[in-house]
Amino acid sequence: MIILSILQIILYLLVIPFGMGLAFTRFFDEKHNTIGNILTSGFIMELAAFQVLFLAFYRLHRTLTELTWCASTVLVFLAVLSLITNFKTIKKIKLPKFDLGFIVFILFTVYMIVMRNLQGVNDGDDAFVIGNALTTLTNDVFYKVDYYTGFTITSKSYLRHLLASNPLFIAYLSKVTFVHPAILAHRILGSFYLCLHNAVIYNIAILLFTKEKEKYRSLFASFVSLVTIWDFHSYLTDSTFILSRTWQGKSMFVALGIPLVIMILLMLGECEGKKNIFYVFLIFLSFASVAMTPASIYLYSIMVFVGSFCVAVAVKKMSLFFKVLPTLLPMAGFALLYYFYFS
Repeated sequence: MIILSILQIILYLLVIPFGMGLAFTRFFDEKHNTIGNILTSGFIMELAAFQVLFLAFYRLHRTLTELTWCASTVLVFLAVLSLITNFKTIKKIKLPKFDLGFIVFILFTVYMIVMRNLQGVNDGDDAFVIGNALTTLTNDVFYKVDYYTGFTITSKSYLRHLLASNPLFIAYLSKVTFVHPAILAHRILGSFYLCLHNAVIYNIAILLFTKEKEKYRSLFASFVSLVTIWDFHSYLTDSTFILSRTWQGKSMFVALGIPLVIMILLMLGECEGKKNIFYVFLIFLSFASVAMTPASIYLYSIMVFVGSFCVAVAVKKMSLFFKVLPTLLPMAGFALLYYFYFS
């Protein structure tokens, strides 16, 4: 069973994201066709696809088992299709230079993962995420059971969480990997998300430091990691979210959603790769962000709106701003869904 669990974890957290990520990075500039970018892009696509399927299955009053079969089929199909159609992209993967600076950055990443696994989180949000994952796994229904008592939910205040599928995504992964939701989230997903977070930070460094400044990439990425490690002056800092509550939806948005918006806007400003793929990526990222936390409906929208306007002004191409605006339509749809259906 342990061997099967390991193989399933590799499949759902490495193979499937890698396969799906190739569909994006094949259009990126060559220096951004990295393993980190491939896995991050693929995971965002995986989470976005799960979000769409979850909302459909929840609305149709289906079970976790039925969603598991459907989601696994869809994800495996998309990953295999992407691997077949983008196989040549694998040969063009850009490997980092393993100089002293990059090794230091890797050591910081390892230290962050060790810190993450030593942290004990016992707050209400963790009870919500893990509790919901566990009750969904054991009862086979979505958001129908109180995660504290096991009784049927009657409070309408609970509805504000319904758009976020992150707890159900944990339940889904737990079901296919045969790993308890608490262990899966605290140990495996926490470490995995930190690796993706640092991969995005390093890619931002690639965008900021080009040509003769390339030697500063690892220094910048290491500095960001160092600030994250020591920035524990409040329980509400982004560092606290990233390192101690990594698997929770708000923390995922801080660790992945926000840096990815910055990365894509920088890539749009630099005009690197084929621009259309960045607009498509933003659409997938909007679905994935809502899966992390419904708060992203306005946080993500503000970031993209203001950020794209600033980039457009900086590069003197207002057409870029107007092309980004349609990518916010999914967020508008989620806002209307929340207002008219869930409230």
